[in-house]
Amino acid sequence: MIMNKILFSLLTILGIAFSNAGTQATTLADNIGVSGGISVSNFTTDRGLATRDDSFDYTLSLTAPLAGGDFSIGLGLADTDDDTDGSYSVSYSKPIEIAGQKLGAKASFSGLDSVFGDREEVAVGLTYGYSLFDASAAVWHELENDWFGVELGVSRPVGTPINDLVATPFLTVNLADEYTAIEAGVKASYPISDQLSVSAKLSYNNNDFDNSTFSVEDEWIIGAGLKFDF
Repeated sequence: MIMNKILFSLLTILGIAFSNAGTQATTLADNIGVSGGISVSNFTTDRGLATRDDSFDYTLSLTAPLAGGDFSIGLGLADTDDDTDGSYSVSYSKPIEIAGQKLGAKASFSGLDSVFGDREEVAVGLTYGYSLFDASAAVWHELENDWFGVELGVSRPVGTPINDLVATPFLTVNLADEYTAIEAGVKASYPISDQLSVSAKLSYNNNDFDNSTFSVEDEWIIGAGLKFDF
């Protein structure tokens, strides 16, 4: 189901993008950015809900400028002990200004396969960079289960004694009628070259969605990955 939607979404959106590109001075092919990645994690969550145990993840993303913003398509495959799961995301992000404040706005549609339960959602969100930290807020609607929620996040990238190695402590909270979830931890990234970078993550996760397959109880997540920009 997810893979069929991935292919349909990719073909439809690329068709629209290429049609619009004809009105621009440069074509989509001249400006499109492509990146691929591979990562490993002992556990993964989405909106604070259990998604996968022990997986290798492979991702491909395409990004192109559109109407002053960025249009992106992301495709993913996750190899687990039980199966191979698919995921996709389609998003549009653009800088905006509200009451004299410069914000980042993003709208997205995404879906994923999971042994714990498949999910699809639409979401809209805003980001704002304060002097001491970056803040984000998103409203989401999970379509498979008809859940509504809000995700709030704060983070702060900091330098380290190692040149170009950046550590980012973060805190994310998801609030929905069905549950409340929290993730707190640190991410690190390091550019090996202009095209290749490595990343790592350590975080504590918990939700109160008791008696559910999506329940997460005092779970520590450890993961690492590679990303290549073509």
